[in-house]
Amino acid sequence: MTELVTAGFWLRLSAHALDCAIGGLAWLLCSMWLVIGLSALDHPPIDVRDVALILLAVLGLAGALHVAYHVVLVGGCGQTLGKMALGITVVGLDGSRPGYGRAALRCVGGFLSCATVGIGYLGIVFGEERRGLADLLAGTRVVDAAPLSLRPAPVTQATLLGI
Repeated sequence: MTELVTAGFWLRLSAHALDCAIGGLAWLLCSMWLVIGLSALDHPPIDVRDVALILLAVLGLAGALHVAYHVVLVGGCGQTLGKMALGITVVGLDGSRPGYGRAALRCVGGFLSCATVGIGYLGIVFGEERRGLADLLAGTRVVDAAPLSLRPAPVTQATLLGI
């Protein structure tokens, strides 16, 4: 069995940024069609209560898409699309796939980390194991997906010169 190497902060942040972009695009498209569908009704929104209800529906859609994206992808294969692109994966502490229950706990931990204005992410920055609140709650960690034996050798000046 190969040793699991914890993914670094910048790699995880980049994967998170990709996931935010993908999720934002999906939410934007779904929200657009929701609003277009509601405006096609016989009685378009005419007062503040109707507009507030549409806003609440769009925000609920954002939450549902976020939970579905993270729970289904992390629970099913251990990776979101951003993590797949950057070669990192979520595993249990024993190296197994996280499953849907742990993925749901990671999602709750992510919401709690955001609700505490990022305090839940301090473990990723300063912790030795690079585990944030979401990983601590779910009993998971984020590791490089490629085993050490399959990673390319680092490029040095000697390899560039052919020595």
